[in-house]
Amino acid sequence: MFAFTKFYAVTLNKQKLAAMSHIKLLLLLTSLSCLSLHCKKESELDKLPPATAIGANTFGCLLNGKAWPIGAKGDHMTEVHYSKGILSVRYATRLDPFSSITNESVTLRTNKIHEYGSYFISYNDINEDFFSVGINGNIYSSAFNNTNGFAFINISRLDSINHYVSGTFEFSLNDFNNSSKIKVSSGRFDFRYQ
Repeated sequence: MFAFTKFYAVTLNKQKLAAMSHIKLLLLLTSLSCLSLHCKKESELDKLPPATAIGANTFGCLLNGKAWPIGAKGDHMTEVHYSKGILSVRYATRLDPFSSITNESVTLRTNKIHEYGSYFISYNDINEDFFSVGINGNIYSSAFNNTNGFAFINISRLDSINHYVSGTFEFSLNDFNNSSKIKVSSGRFDFRYQ
């Protein structure tokens, strides 16, 4: 009987050790997976403000894949106007808050917004529709050799009583010499307008 008890005790100890090893391995794997989730690098898209429609006074977009105006230096300013189908949104930074000279800017202006919805806007008439980006000393504009280009704007809220306008946008532009291009993507704005 003593031999059976000793055999049974040894078997139980081996089972306990095997179970403990499995638990330790499981804890190690869980720790590593949690650590890898915390080490995940934030994407450029994650740096942008959320696309809201509550008058949050937010603006952001990706300029050639980089979040903007995140990290843009200087005083940040916005100009937002809407009246009778004409929407104008301009977000700019300036290094001197007392100067009217901007450092970087993104501008959208169109005469085609009459209600919420999606709009494809061609660059055929700069008197009606104008899009531009000024960054790193370069100017990109729908007025420069972009006759085949277009912008996409989706208006998610247009409230003319409470003066809210919100939406998303995308467009691409060339510089004056047609030697450089900028892609504006995942753009979003949410403002109270004048």
